[in-house]
Amino acid sequence: MSDVVKAGTILAAIGLGFALAACSGETSSLQSNQAQSCMLCHNGSADDDYSGPGIENPHPFTAAANLLCTTCHGGNGQGADQVASHVPPPPQVGDRAFQDNNARAYFNRLTLAGLDKFPNYTVDGKTYTALDYLQFVNPGDLRVVTQSKGCGQCHANHAEDVSGGLLATEAGIFSGARYAIGLENELPGNQGQYEDTAADFGFRAVVDPDFGSSSPSLGAVERLLEAPVNSVFGATGPSAIFNNPAYFAPALADDINPDHSVITGSPLANLFHEQVAFTCGDCHLGSSGANNRYGDFRSSGCTACHMRYSQSGRSGSSDPNIDKTEPLDTDDIDDPERPHVMTHRIASVHKTLPGGTVIQGIDDYACVDCHQGSNRTVMQYWGLRLDQNADVRNNRQYPANPVTHQTTSGDVRLFDPAVGNNTFNGRNRNQYLRFEDYDGDGRDDTPEDVHYEAGLGCIDCHGSYDLHGGDTATTGAEIASRMEQQVAIRCENCHGTIDAYAATQQGVGYDGATKELAVDSKGNVLKHVVRAGAGEYYLTSRLTGAVHYVPQTMDVVVDSGRLHPFTSQPLYSAKASYAMGRADADPSNGIGPLQTGGVTSGFSHTDRMDCATCHSSWTNTCMGCHLKGEYDTGNNFSNITGERIVYKQANADFTYQSPLFFQLGVGPKGTITTFSANTKIFYEWIDQNNQFSGVFHFADRNGGSTQPGSGFPSLSHNSFMAHSIRGKVTGAREGPRYCVACHLTDDALANFGTEYDTFRTSLANGNFGGLDYDILRTHFGRNPGNQLNSPFFAHMAAGLGTGMFLFDGQGAPVNPLDTNPNRVGAGGVAPASVYDPARVVLDLDRIVQENGVANGSNNHTWLGASGAALRDGALDPNLAGPLGATLIEKLADPVNGIVLDSWIDANGASQGDAITYIGSP
Repeated sequence: MSDVVKAGTILAAIGLGFALAACSGETSSLQSNQAQSCMLCHNGSADDDYSGPGIENPHPFTAAANLLCTTCHGGNGQGADQVASHVPPPPQVGDRAFQDNNARAYFNRLTLAGLDKFPNYTVDGKTYTALDYLQFVNPGDLRVVTQSKGCGQCHANHAEDVSGGLLATEAGIFSGARYAIGLENELPGNQGQYEDTAADFGFRAVVDPDFGSSSPSLGAVERLLEAPVNSVFGATGPSAIFNNPAYFAPALADDINPDHSVITGSPLANLFHEQVAFTCGDCHLGSSGANNRYGDFRSSGCTACHMRYSQSGRSGSSDPNIDKTEPLDTDDIDDPERPHVMTHRIASVHKTLPGGTVIQGIDDYACVDCHQGSNRTVMQYWGLRLDQNADVRNNRQYPANPVTHQTTSGDVRLFDPAVGNNTFNGRNRNQYLRFEDYDGDGRDDTPEDVHYEAGLGCIDCHGSYDLHGGDTATTGAEIASRMEQQVAIRCENCHGTIDAYAATQQGVGYDGATKELAVDSKGNVLKHVVRAGAGEYYLTSRLTGAVHYVPQTMDVVVDSGRLHPFTSQPLYSAKASYAMGRADADPSNGIGPLQTGGVTSGFSHTDRMDCATCHSSWTNTCMGCHLKGEYDTGNNFSNITGERIVYKQANADFTYQSPLFFQLGVGPKGTITTFSANTKIFYEWIDQNNQFSGVFHFADRNGGSTQPGSGFPSLSHNSFMAHSIRGKVTGAREGPRYCVACHLTDDALANFGTEYDTFRTSLANGNFGGLDYDILRTHFGRNPGNQLNSPFFAHMAAGLGTGMFLFDGQGAPVNPLDTNPNRVGAGGVAPASVYDPARVVLDLDRIVQENGVANGSNNHTWLGASGAALRDGALDPNLAGPLGATLIEKLADPVNGIVLDSWIDANGASQGDAITYIGSP
């Protein structure tokens, strides 16, 4: 129930023979059979049945179709007027007039960040808690539902799972950031656990009361502490930042250990934590986030997904008491305005209820509010790339601009002509790209995911277990440390493997019927993926209800004669059979990657690689993440507690962004997967005297980035599930990563072998002056997917680097190509004009040495099966990380490695002797 009532609204109560009075005042004179005052005012029905023309029934589900408003929201359903019916706000929050003149009050009402922190208060003789008001505003807030109120009254298991899940705790970011700069785990019991990657902090403290009663899952911890806030305005004490000389910029250099890890408990450690909380600390379900601009409006807790706000923040509800023009400026909300729901009805899985009411599926906009930062997952899924600095539009993309491109001008997914917004999540049309063609072949090098193209939404892959953080059918929930520990879905769960169809078991589908259903990696049935009697698999979209045929990998690899039931086209693909099949001369296992010069008998790429390694078509790459904080006594507020603070983000910018670069590594599941050389953080602080600290870069808790023999550190790297899956190249879109994206070929060495030898030797010896940047610009910057069949690509894929992302110790790029004096981190000087190879301190995409020693940090340990055997030579073999020495040699060494004589090129064509095995070009 909104606490916003538009005075003077007149609602005709259809069929009841009376007019609903202005709801801003007294309601006792309204005629009613039994309806609560909420129903009378907001819906117009004389009964508690939502039969009036006003606000929608939020929960029209069988057996609970007419919940009382007060059951969810609290308040007084018998109140004689608005004041008596609504829960009054805490005095620190007040009404709109108060919020218009009190920045802290408005911040907490808008974001909900610190609402639970206010003390009990009394109004008209009745005592309220801050949670009473929070429940009234949002009965789905996790701080409410975990008290068995609001949604938690009926959905206790959901409340328990979500509140301890990573979408709520944000433990992966808070704790991962502390790990990345070398701080000790704050909880002594967690120190050393899971290769010292156990989580310690979250948005709110949370405890697993059942921890230790059984063997915990990998990454599970007993509890999390609430993320500390040391920047509170007016606070005193040794850790307080306010007016504390310990935080003066010149002193911070003493807080770094010789290996570049940060001293635990030091001022620099506290400052960096404040930066993470300011920049990233509101991207979780615990609060409503910033909630202040188009594409960023949302609720908290359950309703963040199940009752999403409109992208514009303007109400789409039929509630007559909501101002439908609020906020006036959808790009920048103004106090005391607040955003509103798209409709006052729960979204879930698309279905039609017995009475004909249609329940909408949770759409991608519920996800994009959060998952457009960092890895920008939803944008990538849609085929959009964030170009934060608008480098492409301004013809300064590094290392080369695309031949053609399109911005998102006119793209109604982001810019609604009916609303007239000029930004999406604070970025304009030139900062999002929907088409990029770097080699001039007319194809989009950043296409949408094939599942999006087919009409599937995020929830068609990510179901209850992934989103709620556990199995809601059972009590008890573990507190995880990293994302992969709570993601159960795998490509194979729907598509099977080259050896078997997707596993199934009997279960009850969404329609209530018993069926043969697919299961995820943790054994949870996928209620929307059914195996039919003929051995065919169908997915009924959770988003739209549309039925999709699900091809099985085995039918694509083995020529069984099976046809697609909708198109009557053969499922079998000789090229897919060549790429994925097993090279054992057995047709029932497909063709396999046969070579005239021989191949290991029985080899299949699928044995040690995940699907996305080849099927992802492009990766979001960001090199040089510059974070800067400053001491500021203005109206800055904590994303954790809602208190006024003296820490402010000065900037959070990337030096370079590109869709063209990627690496391979061994992911937490113990298989080869795509990596991204990301999280390349440089940090700077401006103190209260306006003095600037130096620029810091860090080593992790386990010494990552400074291991012996690591050469030039690369900072961080992590496995990256690119949401850019493609099946094959088309006339308009680039395809998956074909053979040449990772492998040397005999043609590649014949054409570029001499240049490749010089390149390899120069990088291996740190002789950056020996690099030919004109060649590198062509072979990397204008060569998506490796259309040139360049051997340089194999070097990049193996993790040995490109030489394109060299930086000095202050975070400035070092290269002779970049002529942009405004490049982030360059200090106002074009990198090309001051190029000096001797300045290089960091080589950001050379994540590993030829001997398998990692050059950077990774904070993910093995999830089940160990991948240590694929990381031979590594000094941190119990962590996920770059490829080992053997695999690196196979991919990148032209003498001792694998050089293909038969392959599929970047255009999907058979080359070398491949036509002999595939049978077609």
